[in-house]
Amino acid sequence: MRTAYFGRIRVLDVGGKPADSADREESPSGTTTRAIPRPRLIISSHRNGAIDGHQVLAAFPRAQFLISIQLIRSWFLRLFIAGIPVVRPKDVERYNLDPTSVASPVDAGTAHLRRGGDLGIFPEASSEWGHRPQPYKSGAARIACTLLEEGIDLEVIPVGLFYSTPDRFRSRAEVVRGKSITIPARNGQDRSVWEAEVASAMSSALDEISVNCPDEETFERIQAKALNVARRTPGRAATFATAFLDLQRDNSTAAADGSPAAASSAITVLRWVGIALMWLFAPVLAAAALAGSRADGRNTVTFFRLLGGFAAVMVWVPALIVAVFFWPLVIGIGIVSAVCGWLLLGLRRFRL
Repeated sequence: MRTAYFGRIRVLDVGGKPADSADREESPSGTTTRAIPRPRLIISSHRNGAIDGHQVLAAFPRAQFLISIQLIRSWFLRLFIAGIPVVRPKDVERYNLDPTSVASPVDAGTAHLRRGGDLGIFPEASSEWGHRPQPYKSGAARIACTLLEEGIDLEVIPVGLFYSTPDRFRSRAEVVRGKSITIPARNGQDRSVWEAEVASAMSSALDEISVNCPDEETFERIQAKALNVARRTPGRAATFATAFLDLQRDNSTAAADGSPAAASSAITVLRWVGIALMWLFAPVLAAAALAGSRADGRNTVTFFRLLGGFAAVMVWVPALIVAVFFWPLVIGIGIVSAVCGWLLLGLRRFRL
């Protein structure tokens, strides 16, 4: 569903290390015998609600996440989301929960990392579509310090998430993997002081590869200009995230250039043509649109649409399978037309 909505997620590695690299153990004779999984703590920006976890999985497919317990309270949501539950204060109030009934997320996270797993954390704890990150929580630093004290060789990797238009079908979604963070040595410091230094190093590394603009106006200007740059740049070099980060590092240039023009009427017309070509799946698109209209913020529209669209798929696709036996030509034409529409919406020059 993630791929159907956004297309293939691009992963940009600015750390210069393969995403699935692993250390290897050598036998006394010097020959490589087996891979030793090195635990990786993945700290990610949080931009677009629950869908952000699926974006990180494009770069780290084996990662587990610390997630709000509200996302796994129903069987339907568990079809999309799995992870280590976290009970936040607002969850206790909203659902009348007992925090002691769920294992400590820090304890559960460190246990997963001790086994050599990948653990994903969103230090902001909650997503918001804004011009800069929300205040970072200290849980990731606490986990890292605990494992480092135990002598575990932990790798901490920052990840930035970028969406050209977070609430629009077939808009651009890209993942930026940063350089592994150099964790400050403790040097005999008190644990709380050391933990604060580690948290500061993590925050700085994450800010470097995330949306972090001084104000809303600058963010909107850079967002629009980066999209124009991505549309004009040919081939594989056309990355929205790279253009955004370049402009963010030198926002004086972006300000001097002024605000880019809004999307042309040609782009609007082509989008409507692309959606019209997907007529066979109109019930799915309608259900997704209806669900998205119930979202409580721009950062949750996509997730609501995916939930509504998936619910419709479970009903509509079996109906189409039955219809194939009666109208094979019509269904075949409809599928080809839908694929063409989906591809049209993803054209580099016109994609939102």
